[in-house]
Amino acid sequence: MNTQDWETYKSRLSALDTLDYNYDEKIYHAAKDKSGWKIDHYQAQLALEAPGEPVPYGPFEKVKNAIQLYKFPDPNLIRAVFEPERELSGRNMLLIAKFAGLSFYFGVRVVAVIDEVRKTKDGEDLQVWGYAYRTLKGHFEIGEIRFEVSKNIKSGLVSLEIAAYSKPDLIQNPFYRAGFRVFSRPLQKYFASSSIHRLQEIASGTNVQ
Repeated sequence: MNTQDWETYKSRLSALDTLDYNYDEKIYHAAKDKSGWKIDHYQAQLALEAPGEPVPYGPFEKVKNAIQLYKFPDPNLIRAVFEPERELSGRNMLLIAKFAGLSFYFGVRVVAVIDEVRKTKDGEDLQVWGYAYRTLKGHFEIGEIRFEVSKNIKSGLVSLEIAAYSKPDLIQNPFYRAGFRVFSRPLQKYFASSSIHRLQEIASGTNVQ
């Protein structure tokens, strides 16, 4: 994102402050039957760096920066505009999606920031950083997605995890509704696969964002 983007979409982004989420996540989590929901979980190895704490300007830090600034998705598919000075927790983001020559604007809000050390099943320390955002009213979908980059302190392995659940919201426009029904799932899968590939390139230094 650049300053020009912020100035161009400032009014649209400011309007997101007045929007609530377009579903109740407590209902989703409480439901035993998750039929009708698309539940995704992706894991990928990104790079190796020296064991120990994350290396300054190393793969972990590069990926963390790309995720924080939303510079990892294919910009021909989707990009994000957000207030530069706003902290990550609670940040509103205007997602600008492109499809079939059209642009669509969706609001999301960061609902969790993860910055912790976990234990692997083998008892090794795993440094983890990431965040999750949830859809706001007006989005074509309802749901939440979480991105996490981790580093195994012992081995130096840097990995990525993407976890999401979603389903279509009520779309008034019949043309958009029909198109979303046909293309949403392939686009979701492309979003994940292309994001993983781009973050592997960012981690290795072959993609400078």
